[in-house]
Order: sequence, then C-alpha cells, then structure tokens
Amino acid sequence: MAIDNLISRGIWIILQPGNFLILLLIIGLLFLKLSQIKQKYHKAGMRLIVTATIMLSVVGFTNLSSWAMWPLESRMDSFRNKLDQQPYAGIIVLGGSEKLAISTSSGQPTLNHGGERLMAAAALARKFPTIPIIHSGGTRFADNELSENDVAKLFFEQEAIDISRLRFDSKSYNTSTNAIESKALIKPGETGKWLLVTSAFHMPRSVGNFQKAGINIQPYPVDYKSTLKYDGIFMLNFSENIMRFDLAIHEYIGLLAYYITGRSKSLYPTLK
Repeated sequence: MAIDNLISRGIWIILQPGNFLILLLIIGLLFLKLSQIKQKYHKAGMRLIVTATIMLSVVGFTNLSSWAMWPLESRMDSFRNKLDQQPYAGIIVLGGSEKLAISTSSGQPTLNHGGERLMAAAALARKFPTIPIIHSGGTRFADNELSENDVAKLFFEQEAIDISRLRFDSKSYNTSTNAIESKALIKPGETGKWLLVTSAFHMPRSVGNFQKAGINIQPYPVDYKSTLKYDGIFMLNFSENIMRFDLAIHEYIGLLAYYITGRSKSLYPTLK
C-alpha cells in the first residue's frame, strides 16, 4: 500500500469523529485517575468527559448526520437516474463497497453499506448490453485475501454479466488514483460520456478527480444516506447516526485535502 495512503488512513483513524470522541472520553477518565495524585487534572478531565458525552449525544441521537450528508448528496442529485445522453462510451463503478475478508472466507461476494454501487452498475450493464464496464478498486489487505476487483468479479458473474466486458483497475487505492487508473483503461476513440457510479455523498469529490483526469463523465449517484429533506431534530439510532456522520466528515476533509493538493480543480466540484 502506498505511503500516502497509509498516512492518510492512520490520520483518519484518529480524526474519525466516533473514534475521536471516544478517545476524548478515555483521556478524560485518565485525567480523573491522575487527579488522585494531582488535583489540577480533575477539572480538565471533567471538561473532556462532559464535552465528549454531549457531542456523542448530539451526533448519536439527532439528525445532525443527515444534515451533514444533505449538501454532499444534493450536489449531483440532478443526475439521479438520468440516462438521456445516450449513446454512452461505458460505465465506471468505483470500488469500496466490497467486504474483502468476509467475501474471502465465505466464497461469496459480500457487500457493505455501499453495495448499491455494484448493484446499480449491474443494472446499467443490462440496460446497455454492449458497452464496457470499468471497475476501479485494487485494494487488497492480505496476500491470501480477495481484492476489491476479485469480489466485484464474483458479483458480476453472479449477476450474469459477461465478464469479457469488464476492465479491472488493480492499482488504485483512493479516489484520486481511481480517476488516473480509469483513464489508463479507456481506449482511444472512447470519447463519449462514461457513466460514473458511486455513492451520492462521494460523488462531488469523485467528479473533481475525474474532471482533473480529463474523463468525459456523467454522474450516476446511488447509495443515498439521507432523504434530502428536513426529517425533524431527533433520530434515535446511535450507531447509524455515528457511521453516517463519520462518512460525511470524511468527505468534507477529502474535498479540502484534494483541493489543497491540486488533485481537484474545485473545492466543491459540480458538473452542469
């Protein structure tokens, strides 16, 4: 795995809101323990515990995570189910929805919360039976484990999609390299629009990268995490809210990082 990917993953493990707030709680408890030796740690410990508890409660029991998702998912929502720009050159579906360890042990294509990416790609492949499909995602965590491409291949075979239509990018490890490696798989003359399939919240950053790579794309957002409307203040589903908030914050950080490092031309990409 590339060093920049290792670094970014390591930093995200700490900054991920759910992990970060739990870390604050642990540090607060340690400070309270230290206050038995030095009283000055007591106030700091209590402040950390109260702050982390309030923030976890707000994120975990309100619709804050949906409100954070809303701007991301609405950015490209005008392209939802839009297929009026035919003929298309092909379909590009981004990896990340594959559960590698479980797929390896079960021998079945097992998908995570983003499984709609592959399901939508298979549906589009059946709708347009002559165009190629690029699956962009080469992640493999262990030598004896299936890669994202391997799981995707199993899935497309299960869906009776002709595998000869598939082109697998085995080198990418993040959104930026998804675009670069997909570009390398596009043949001369395939200048028409490529349907870009990924999660709706991930689409703005993806569009920025694919625009930078010079690929003629049309977004096809799937895997919505919000209703794109006001759903009240409270949502009593702690684990789902935390996961959704983590995903949203990850995207906002990714948008900023990609813009600063020149991997995207715009801080908040759009496509008209």
